[in-house]
Amino acid sequence: MNRKQQGFTLIEIAIVLLIIGLLLGGIMKGQSMINSARVRALANDLTGIEAAWISFQDRYRSLPGDFPRASTHILQGAVDGDANARVDSVVEAGAVWQHLAGAGFITGNYDGAPVGALTDSGCIETTCPSNPFNGFYKISNSSNALGQANATHELTTGGNIPVEVMYELDLKIDDGAPNTGRLRAFNVAPHDACVANNEWSVVDGATDCAAVLQLPL
Repeated sequence: MNRKQQGFTLIEIAIVLLIIGLLLGGIMKGQSMINSARVRALANDLTGIEAAWISFQDRYRSLPGDFPRASTHILQGAVDGDANARVDSVVEAGAVWQHLAGAGFITGNYDGAPVGALTDSGCIETTCPSNPFNGFYKISNSSNALGQANATHELTTGGNIPVEVMYELDLKIDDGAPNTGRLRAFNVAPHDACVANNEWSVVDGATDCAAVLQLPL
């Protein structure tokens, strides 16, 4: 017997397309919610670290990392700074987190080991706290911020941050521009690909971006 082969009706196709659309919409909405949560976590981290930076100075009249009596006033075996009012070496940049944690201003247990470089890279979790994207926060006296000519104390967010998250973070805590305000783009390769024409290049979809928050003395 010959059997007539039947295809999908327009209604069935429409239902399938609707289901696919709902699934894709749910996935995109879920990713947006995850990114927003990470932006809030980044903003809270930066605010907390800045508060710890200021509080340390109020208590010890010195900068964390640069404090020359950390081994006797904070933690036995802590790395002592050179007291030149600048966190300007890989040794002091590593000691920052040991001083802050030892004094009780941040949580964690850090070994005070020198960092690899005064950039966003070259650190490990036993020395530096990590951001929500597995990059590492750093503080140093440097000029890594876009449009910043003179060295100042900078809190680097660490890398591995998608450009759209960085833009949302900038809008949340500053002016949304990568070359002005206190939060600026990290102006060193490979992160320079995250900015185009002095704007966060969200359409390019870069996934390894970093920023610098300028800290008060």
